[in-house]
Amino acid sequence: MPDVFGMIMNDAMKGDEAVHIIERDDGYCHKSPGSQYVADFADWQEGQRHASVEVHGRILDIGCGAGRVGLHFQELGHEVVGIDISEVAVEISRERGLTNVYLMSADSLEFKEGKFETVLLFGNNFGILGDEDRIVNMLKRIHAITSPDGVVLAESRDVTATDKPEHLAYHEKNRKQGRPIGLVTLRLKYQDEVSDWFNLRMAGPEEMSAIAKRAGWKLERTYGPRELFVGVLKKA
Repeated sequence: MPDVFGMIMNDAMKGDEAVHIIERDDGYCHKSPGSQYVADFADWQEGQRHASVEVHGRILDIGCGAGRVGLHFQELGHEVVGIDISEVAVEISRERGLTNVYLMSADSLEFKEGKFETVLLFGNNFGILGDEDRIVNMLKRIHAITSPDGVVLAESRDVTATDKPEHLAYHEKNRKQGRPIGLVTLRLKYQDEVSDWFNLRMAGPEEMSAIAKRAGWKLERTYGPRELFVGVLKKA
């Protein structure tokens, strides 16, 4: 299967708008610009910009993509490590100047205990693993590889902050199937290529708090609107 996400980032890095389609498994589609993956700080989402005041020390950027976030903080003097499951993303991040970037899944964070002070899950990456137990295990591992004053900045969406019939219908379908209403199955379409289906868990602040609590974290505050916010997780 082609690395569609990598293709999008590669074209965006070259200055292309790289507009692609995100398709949900009920047929709902929307267009999204790839340029967001290389955006300057001034063009970041509101929650990301405001939550950046919480960043301190050594940083792990999970799902680093084209290095948008990692490069910003590296330029500010932070030691940054980026990881991604896309080989193309890793190559692009290196080409753009991110010093430490590795091909690695959020499922297997192979770092020594206490290595980082800040872990970033920007880009709606709180639920990047889809399944709640996998997310909890990721957060437990993050707990181990962060310092006592470690912080996780985790971005997600509150799916209840909508009145669109197509989304409400999807929530109801999830309820009937015994799934969390914020669990979505998606794939990317770009040019003539289509990615595999993948699951993404979206969680409002209350759900994020409950999930994080299972892994020894507490949600201290949020930045940005509920539609797309960044939660600040600190050790309980």
